[in-house]
Amino acid sequence: MSADEATRFLREHAHYRDDIPFWRAHAARLGSPVLDLGAAAGRVTLPLARDGAEVWALDGSPEMLRQVDRAAAAEPGLGERIRAVRADMRDFSLGARFRLVIIAMNTLQALTEPADQLACLRSARTHLAPGGELIFDVALPDPVEIADTLGEERAAGEFIDPFSGATLAHSAWYDTWDPVTQTLEFTHRIRETAADGTVREYLRPHRVHLFMPVELEHLLARAGLETIELTGDFEGAPVGPGAETQIRRCRAVGS
Repeated sequence: MSADEATRFLREHAHYRDDIPFWRAHAARLGSPVLDLGAAAGRVTLPLARDGAEVWALDGSPEMLRQVDRAAAAEPGLGERIRAVRADMRDFSLGARFRLVIIAMNTLQALTEPADQLACLRSARTHLAPGGELIFDVALPDPVEIADTLGEERAAGEFIDPFSGATLAHSAWYDTWDPVTQTLEFTHRIRETAADGTVREYLRPHRVHLFMPVELEHLLARAGLETIELTGDFEGAPVGPGAETQIRRCRAVGS
């Protein structure tokens, strides 16, 4: 990933903060240190560090981690609480244990192979301190809805870029769906309208795995983890009809 791509990622995701109070509350409850897996440009890392937590931001992209370091350096004292670590979230060894390990914003879904999913969860477990928790969110898929709406573009809101003042109009559509492997390919479109009326368009192709709840229970068990709590949104609603998300608090088996 180039520096320009990392900057665009930051701008395109700056509007999404619905989950930040959730992560802040659990970081405050469990204490430091916190490990943010797939931290990208620090969307979750930075607010937790501003609250006083010690946060390790792990990502495979050096350009993303430079964004984290740049943001941390802009605020006095913030960089002292953030450690940016370049590593593969499937296989890492940090020589530290964490009270909280986070995999936010559906990041676990980027691992489409079962062996990679299991490796990531096992690595997370080995880094949990006694009494520590792994918390992650993934989508709750509706295979019928996906199959019925392939190719249908849907608006996903308009947002003002806080850096440039441009308007970013988001939309997305499903490209392909494999019900056997539960692999979804979709495209995210961003239309950017600058203050002078200039319009630019960016297409972001994605390939993700969609987890069924019972599948995750088996995967967690193989990784030596167990679910403490399962909810359907960041306010704690149960997983039920209409839910689009599954959020899991997990601990090491026997801890």
